[in-house]
Amino acid sequence: MKRRQGDLAIRSAVLTLALLVLCASRPASAQQSSSAELTRVIGRVEVLRKGQPQWVSAVIGGKLVEGDDIRAFSGASAELTLPDTSTIVIAENSRLLLSKLEFDQKNQGRTVLVHLAVGKVKAAIAQAAITLVRARQSNFAITTPTAVAAARGTVVWVFTDGTNSVVAVEPQAGIPSRVDCLPLRGAQGGQAMKVLTIFAGSMSTDCGTPVQLQPQFLTFTNKATENSATINASNIVAPAPALVLQLIDPSNTAPVAPTSFVTGQPLSIGPVIPSTVGQDIQNNQEQGASQQGNVQPLSPQ
Repeated sequence: MKRRQGDLAIRSAVLTLALLVLCASRPASAQQSSSAELTRVIGRVEVLRKGQPQWVSAVIGGKLVEGDDIRAFSGASAELTLPDTSTIVIAENSRLLLSKLEFDQKNQGRTVLVHLAVGKVKAAIAQAAITLVRARQSNFAITTPTAVAAARGTVVWVFTDGTNSVVAVEPQAGIPSRVDCLPLRGAQGGQAMKVLTIFAGSMSTDCGTPVQLQPQFLTFTNKATENSATINASNIVAPAPALVLQLIDPSNTAPVAPTSFVTGQPLSIGPVIPSTVGQDIQNNQEQGASQQGNVQPLSPQ
């Protein structure tokens, strides 16, 4: 009798262990929080971990997660590499907050939301993820105090001094690069906001009429925000990830609840006119070619 009880106990333990192993090895079906790796650090670059009071020096190989803050001072820069091999380069005199980093390894879904409080960044989206954009399984957006730039398979540059923002799309051979830009300034009193599409070879200030891309903009030299108070501020205000995802969702036509997108007076975000996300790539190329043929160069600054 005792021997039978012992055998049953052993079988029960083996079964339990097997179930634990099975559960541990089962792939996740939903997006999971992930991290970005620092793959290049030049000069004085610092990281502020979520919930921590002190900045620490950034080191190559370091991991950044949601809620972490990174800043680069004069003459410095840093590169973050994401799990899908997309990269974000932070130029000098810049500060970036990682709002949301989620990846679905099984379905290759991705949600990346970063907030550029001040300065300039270059984001290169992994080409393997472009097809996911058409399936609406992938989101990659850069917010600033005045705009939201939703990248759709592209190399995008974003600059802000906290008052104005510039979004530029770098041309890539054979790739229909584009960014959907949503302006936030003046969106008070329930005003509708039209999403502007910026095609490769164009740039736009505060999501206004695109103009011809100025090559000199595509550098990590960024003296415009040197000594900006935002770089050293104790905290920065970034839009809620849920709201950003609602704004860049092409199927969204409902009014968005009021929120605070910038430090100071809150903005009341009105109905959002859906962007052209999901249209055929060929149509995008045709529109881009037509647009680029009619753009005018920026006036000297």
